[in-house]
Amino acid sequence: MQSHLKTSGLISLILAAGLLFFASCSQNSPELYNADYSIVFDYADETSKPSARLSVFATSNSEVRRYNRIQIQSLESGYIWDTDIVAKLEAEDLQWAGCTNIVAPEDEKLPKGKYQVTYFNADEKEYSVTINVNYDTEFYDLLLPALPDFMTKNRGIEKIAIYDKQHIMIYFGNRTSELKTTRDIWNNYRDAALYQVIWYTRGGNVICVTPEKPVTPETEAESGETEAENDNSEIKKEFAEEEN
Repeated sequence: MQSHLKTSGLISLILAAGLLFFASCSQNSPELYNADYSIVFDYADETSKPSARLSVFATSNSEVRRYNRIQIQSLESGYIWDTDIVAKLEAEDLQWAGCTNIVAPEDEKLPKGKYQVTYFNADEKEYSVTINVNYDTEFYDLLLPALPDFMTKNRGIEKIAIYDKQHIMIYFGNRTSELKTTRDIWNNYRDAALYQVIWYTRGGNVICVTPEKPVTPETEAESGETEAENDNSEIKKEFAEEEN
């Protein structure tokens, strides 16, 4: 079956951060090594169950731009995904190539177990690696309000992405005590307009992406100013009555 793939700046960054957790797998050829995966659960709102997709990346010791097609096969289920949309990341001396949006057939879950990932370059020369996918399928039924407690209980890692009004990311990292409220976010990033919480499981193989929310400290400030103005109005009114 064909996979419908998409990439974005946020997802590329999430995957790049996720790669910091990656540390496993086969070395089937001199061209590819250290392949690994993440299951990404995307939340649309607080009442809907998340959608799920598999992302697979492999470190390459050759030029990643050479790869133009990837085939992923679940050896347990027999499902095959084939795509020519290859996501490519480079950081310092490291390079990765992979897929970010492998989805299961409708009403089914992404299979667990072994997958064979085959990369093809322009002349159809191929290199294969294997990964072993294992994750908690409870995430499929986990609604957004229950996510923080579930992740905290299981020692998950909370990160935050912050965007300006042009939706340019101005921060991505751990959600520290200094970034807990919208007022905190605005105090640290005066250009902030939106923020988004991303949860990682302890091993990094499950990533939960929550909806974007507005940063609205100006509303709080305006509310405070309005109350002060009302108080002053009452004082002025009383003073005028006394004069009369």
